Amino acid sequence: MLRSSKILAVDLDGTLTRGGEDEVKPWIRKALTSLREMGWKLILATGRDRRYIMRRWDLKNLFDAWVLEAGLAVYIPETGEYRCFADETWRSMIKKLARLPFIEEKENTISFNEKHLKTVRREVEIMGLKVVFKNNRGVIIILPPGVDKGFGLKEALKLLDVQGFVAAIGDSEIDQELLEVADFRAAVADGDPEVKRIADYVAKKKDGEGVMEVIDLLLSLELPLFFRLF
Repeated sequence: MLRSSKILAVDLDGTLTRGGEDEVKPWIRKALTSLREMGWKLILATGRDRRYIMRRWDLKNLFDAWVLEAGLAVYIPETGEYRCFADETWRSMIKKLARLPFIEEKENTISFNEKHLKTVRREVEIMGLKVVFKNNRGVIIILPPGVDKGFGLKEALKLLDVQGFVAAIGDSEIDQELLEVADFRAAVADGDPEVKRIADYVAKKKDGEGVMEVIDLLLSLELPLFFRLF
């Protein structure tokens, strides 16, 4: 039987941080740690891969699950359990595409600047495979059909053996499906228009400060759905 919980899923680059190598601020870590101590399950939902997240000291011991590569893989830090939702045909395609000079190879997929989209699309068509191209503010990541951050979140909850009220925070096109499967949807102030459009709440602040704003809201407002579930 699934355990009931309160769940917060949050994007990394452009949401929890400014992006790049920008680190999670100490007071934001403290707030997230406090949420976990209050019984919330925290899930990181990112386009980054496992190898990259493992190198980030600022993310260590912060999340119950990592949804990686925009939903293509899930990792549970406490147990070391790792699931990838791609087959050998997909892996073979990724290896071939990774030979292109402008490609960044991840564990299970690739990313590249959107200016190279036509070239990559043509290569994929030659291989005769179906893929989905997701745009993350000018950086394209490719995924198998049916795989996205929303899918990854559902798989992470299965591995954690929990269900319940889900709040999600994002900033870009690649976060849309994550927000769509949540009970409470939030976007940071500088989020893409489409993400803001589907959000229940748009923070007044950007990045990590916007996340803090949403956390404060979750802890202070009497959200009707929240109290129906718990």
